[in-house]
Amino acid sequence: MVSRYIIQYPLLTGQAGNPPAPEEAPVKPPRYFAASTVAEASDILTAEEGAYVIAGGTDLVVRMRDGLIRPAVLVDIQRIPDLAAVGGGDGHLRIGATVTIAALLESVQVRHLAPLLAEAAAQMGAVQLRNLATVGGNLASAVPSADLAPPLIVLGAVARIAAAAGERTLPVEEFFVGPHRSALRRGEILTAVEVPLSGEGSGAAFAKFGRRSAQVLAVVNAAAWVRLRQGVVEDVRIALGAVAPTPLRVRAAEDLLRGRPPDPRHLDEAATAAVRETKPISDMRASADFRRHLSRVLVRRALERAVGRAREMEQTHAL
Repeated sequence: MVSRYIIQYPLLTGQAGNPPAPEEAPVKPPRYFAASTVAEASDILTAEEGAYVIAGGTDLVVRMRDGLIRPAVLVDIQRIPDLAAVGGGDGHLRIGATVTIAALLESVQVRHLAPLLAEAAAQMGAVQLRNLATVGGNLASAVPSADLAPPLIVLGAVARIAAAAGERTLPVEEFFVGPHRSALRRGEILTAVEVPLSGEGSGAAFAKFGRRSAQVLAVVNAAAWVRLRQGVVEDVRIALGAVAPTPLRVRAAEDLLRGRPPDPRHLDEAATAAVRETKPISDMRASADFRRHLSRVLVRRALERAVGRAREMEQTHAL
């Protein structure tokens, strides 16, 4: 049975702070459902108009407060046990959608099997934010600057999506449609991401620039994954955030590195090529030109670190 409550948002209803002007109709608060299973949540999302999923709420509640969205219904998925688990098996690491950024950072399995995600999580906001924000929310909000998007893209992660009709999978690279627009259809829920385990000779790195420190919304972020064989780049994936309407994989830059030694000249060429694929905007946080500059710097930095880690892995397996 669905647990149902009515919740009030003072900043939206005028119950606290400044009351609404006399000519303004009070905003009707959303109805609240706490689902206990994925099927239950999917049924509500399918049946109810204007329904939104909520977990940590770090993006959703801010957008509600600012009047950007006005949900009629909120479906809380935090009480669904299976969504809060981290586990490995069958050559991949599975991370549930309601796993918090703090839990991601603290997970021994994540640090051991997908350290790139822990590296990104360590640069995501203050402790209070990490304790609320979730992996699924960071992706489903479809913010171009989402810090987990580039790392998951370069790791080849897959999103698991559930609905009443069944389950489907989608590469994280294809999950984003536009700003605040994901590939989720009505009634669908992002339940987990699955990260393939990298083999020997591979390394990855994350780099980010924020206006005050790394622990704020990214002006630009970047991730790189590299696999070496006998000193040559056998495979590589590079992704950027906050430089296009969606997180961006820069394939032309990757093509310049495959089959070549990762020397400084080739890394510079790849970083320069990455900039040509970006479509940044100017806003209050940075100009488009500055974002292009940062794209080159951060891609170059991420590639250099990824190559160094891949060489360490090669040497370890050679012993």
